[in-house]
This record gives sequence, C-alpha cells and structure tokens, in this order.
Amino acid sequence: MELAVQIPLMMAILFGAVEIGRVFYIYHTLQKGLRGGAGLLARSTNVAYCNSADLTLADARNFIVYGNLQGEGTPIVQGLTPDMIQIFPERNVADTTGVIACLCTEDVDSCDTSSGGRAPDFIVVNLGGGFPLAVPFPFVNLGTINLKVSVRMPVTGG
Repeated sequence: MELAVQIPLMMAILFGAVEIGRVFYIYHTLQKGLRGGAGLLARSTNVAYCNSADLTLADARNFIVYGNLQGEGTPIVQGLTPDMIQIFPERNVADTTGVIACLCTEDVDSCDTSSGGRAPDFIVVNLGGGFPLAVPFPFVNLGTINLKVSVRMPVTGG
C-alpha cells in the first residue's frame, strides 16, 4: 500500500526536476545567444541603429537565432525566430548614473549616425514579450511560461 503512494509521488518529483532543468537550460541558451549578438553589435562600427533594415542588425539577429551571420541552419532553440529579437540603443544621462533610451532624431545627441548623431553608449538586446516555452507534464497541462531574457552591453565600436 505504501509503495502505491510513493511511486507516483517520486515520479512527479522526477519529472518536475527534469522540466525545471530543461527550463534553466533553455533560458541559459537564449541568454548566451543574446549575449553573443549584443557583443557582435557592441564591437561593430558604422551601425545604423535607427534603421531597422540595417544589415548589421539583421546579421546580429541571425547570429542570435542561428549562430551564424547568414541565417542558415536550425535555431539554437526550437521556435526562436529573428523577428522575436528586439534591439534598443541607450545613452548615459550626463552627470548621473542613469541610462535612457537613445532617440532617433536629427539631434546631435541622438543615435541616428546618418543624421550626425553618435553611436549609443549601450545596446540592449531582448526577446520583447518573452520566449513562450511549453511545460509538458504527464497527464496535466501546465500551459506555457514566458522566459524574459535581456542583455545590456556597452558599445565599444563606432
């Protein structure tokens, strides 16, 4: 009788541990991909951060998703697409430790390098609304969780 109660309980604990490990693994893989793409952008020169069609931004999105600049092969995480990747330039606030979003205007302090602005101080790469991850569990539908992954990196390129 005791074994009939213990086996399902032990199986639930085992399946739960495996699923938690899978969630952590996928989160780490996403974060590693975003960190690599942010590093690629941070060291690149002449990036038009205000132009969403800029080739360097497209290359960074491909690098994050596929691990290469061409966008070929399978994604690092099943279900990840380049459209999920958001890239935001940020600027230091003068005489403070604050950081604000860098505007894309014709102002000299903007991040629009084609209009005379300068490169941002930081680049933020994230997954927007998050990465939806289904959490399967035997005989129960636990739904999906959104993995919110974001990376901020200082820009060292020009």
